[in-house]
Amino acid sequence: MQKLLSLVPDVLFIEGNTAYLVNPLSSDTSVYSYGGGHALLEGRYRRSAPGINRVQVEGYDSVGGEPVIRDSFAWDDVEVVYDRLKQVEDKNIGSSAEAQQRGDAILRKSEIEAVDGSILVPVNCGQQLYDVIDITDERAGLDSEKKRVLSILLGFNPQRGEYHQRLRLGAV
Repeated sequence: MQKLLSLVPDVLFIEGNTAYLVNPLSSDTSVYSYGGGHALLEGRYRRSAPGINRVQVEGYDSVGGEPVIRDSFAWDDVEVVYDRLKQVEDKNIGSSAEAQQRGDAILRKSEIEAVDGSILVPVNCGQQLYDVIDITDERAGLDSEKKRVLSILLGFNPQRGEYHQRLRLGAV
């Protein structure tokens, strides 16, 4: 399954007996807000340069009998931290378009993971993985900052009898 998902920017999550595919687009709109009407108990936020900003994909065109090599770049990040290369070799890639698509998918996943952080909030039963949320946290200087939910952890404090959620965040 991981091999197939590496070909596309989509992510998989399972809820009950159903598996869902989500294509995390940078144009996705926010579905919920934290820090205004929904309390924000704690927040940690970090942004770093993506671990990968150049992907070189190599495949093989069996019809033409030629290798297929394609580079994908995140130019803005290359200008800041220079070249962070990942090389991918896959004999199943038979065209330049497929190689480009694979490289773009890897760059997109690296972009999402470059933004890291978490928030601690009272339980929101409607929160889903890969939802886009906006956060207003004056202490951190965030005003309706869009983030993507990458994981949800439910916690319980027995001394206080309180439940809470820790949401791990990534880039939109």
